Amino acid sequence: MARLSPILALLLFASPKWECQVSGLFIDDFDGSKKLHHWSFSNGAEFPGASGTLSLGLGHEGRGAVLAYRFTCLDLTHCGHYVAAIWKAPSELDLNPGAALCLWVRLSPDVRLTVRIRDQNGQTLQFHANAPTLEHVAAGEWQPIVVPITGKTAEHWGGSNSGQIQGRIVEIAILADSRYPQPAQGQMAFDDVRLSRTTDASFRLERAAAVKAPEGTGGLQPRLGVNIHFLRDDRGLDLARNAGFSFVRMDLLWAKLEKQGQYDFAPFDGLMRSLEARGMGVLWLLAYGHPDHGGESPQSEEDVAAYSRYAAAVVGHFRGHNAHFEIWNEPNGKHFLANPAIYPHLLRAALDAIRRQDPGARVSTGGTAGFDFTFLTSMLESGSAQKASAIAVHPYRDSGPETLPADLLLLRSLIQRAGWPNLPIWDTEWGYSSDGNSSKDFPGGGHGDVARKRQAVLAVRQCLTVWVLGLPLAVLYDLRDDGSNPFNREDNFGLLNQDNSDKPAMKAVRVLTSVTRDHSYSGLIRDVPYGVHAIRLDGAEDIVFIVWNDEIEIRPQIRFLRNELLSVSNAFGEPIIAERDAVILEETMGPIYARLKRH
Repeated sequence: MARLSPILALLLFASPKWECQVSGLFIDDFDGSKKLHHWSFSNGAEFPGASGTLSLGLGHEGRGAVLAYRFTCLDLTHCGHYVAAIWKAPSELDLNPGAALCLWVRLSPDVRLTVRIRDQNGQTLQFHANAPTLEHVAAGEWQPIVVPITGKTAEHWGGSNSGQIQGRIVEIAILADSRYPQPAQGQMAFDDVRLSRTTDASFRLERAAAVKAPEGTGGLQPRLGVNIHFLRDDRGLDLARNAGFSFVRMDLLWAKLEKQGQYDFAPFDGLMRSLEARGMGVLWLLAYGHPDHGGESPQSEEDVAAYSRYAAAVVGHFRGHNAHFEIWNEPNGKHFLANPAIYPHLLRAALDAIRRQDPGARVSTGGTAGFDFTFLTSMLESGSAQKASAIAVHPYRDSGPETLPADLLLLRSLIQRAGWPNLPIWDTEWGYSSDGNSSKDFPGGGHGDVARKRQAVLAVRQCLTVWVLGLPLAVLYDLRDDGSNPFNREDNFGLLNQDNSDKPAMKAVRVLTSVTRDHSYSGLIRDVPYGVHAIRLDGAEDIVFIVWNDEIEIRPQIRFLRNELLSVSNAFGEPIIAERDAVILEETMGPIYARLKRH
């Protein structure tokens, strides 16, 4: 039986007071003067092309500060980077361990909130806030932000150059930081700026907690798929189905399908039959090159025409089956497409051929490696995606899954600017390797217990993130490990070992889907401490809250009402003892499941 100490505190106030508003050192709420005392404006002159202003305007409550920006570009890679509001402390400020900068912010999709601190030794340290959060994804919405500043950061320069604040603070800068090199114009507003003396928080979880209406309809499992690398493996497919995946993503290799102008679907039909026997579907990846048509990737008009015929043949063959289609894999990099500049032409030609074959086919653009906004902007502006059912991305990142909202918000704004406001976004590949960025610090690399538990935590948080954000299709990469080297990142993305035995990630995903299978999603709780997320699931006999924390330096206490609580379990389904009806929710724990009485 798992046991946490000293406290497991799940405590959600009906209308919680934001913790930074009731404690800490007040800096400015912009209500007491007609001037911005102690504040100045910077245009980030080290990156030519930025201009703007700092002025008073509407705040979260009363007045606030408005940081207007305009970014222009000399060429594709040299653009204005940021503008900043700089506060010079009237006297140097002492900080306690665990201190954080707290403020309310309203962002436009083009920029991110960055904070710079200058200490008395002349060192500048830079921190990035996670904004917008899962709870505040509407464009232009005010949201509370907590930026821990006493930990070590990798972005620092000048002075002692240690990466950690040395001595007192002399200056704080709040930046509207461009998210990618592109001309942009807009505003970032901020208000109620404070330095908190602690980053801990408490909240209470109650049956009556208010929830935000779901962003997307339906449950988790219909949108959840997993990547595979085989055409025949009944045991593997059974494990995928039993884990709650409703479909798989699989390469439908052009070179394997077409021989001397003829198409042999037999191997792929076998997988389709196996999936349909299990009530599952497929996302066919239409890739890669063909030896008769350009080699590793299409090069000429004739190659593009041949690819289009192949794509249309696949879509026509699987018409009437539970099949989706993706046009190429990660076309924004030369690893999979020798000339990424050809992709808009390839995409347009393939979509034209597919729509002639099946106007109702569910087909996406090729998922980009990460959010390559320069590539995506060019593709969207070309009009080549006009006949697509969705824009696909592969949202890989070094940070936690909960940093996804900012990228989605910007991509949605780009899609809207292109004239297709209702075109959905599909996540067609995304995962976390157990040999991630920090696994080499763990014994055994990607095969070590600590590293694999970390992968499990991130995998479940990834599932919850795409669900809360309402993505209609999301693929975990991948079902099982591709190799045996514990220190090879690509070998360790699997939820299963190579012999189909469970890794902790599969156990955690299975727990999540088993809970969601018998409960309906009611919504996301908005009023939670920064870094904490909680969703409510309603069952016939109980209410389940799934709660997790994405901030390493913030340790919220969560308390329960004893007369409502039935049980608490961890990400692996193991019981947790809530001593004194409370828990400290560590980021490393991953989601916990709290069952409350329905009445």
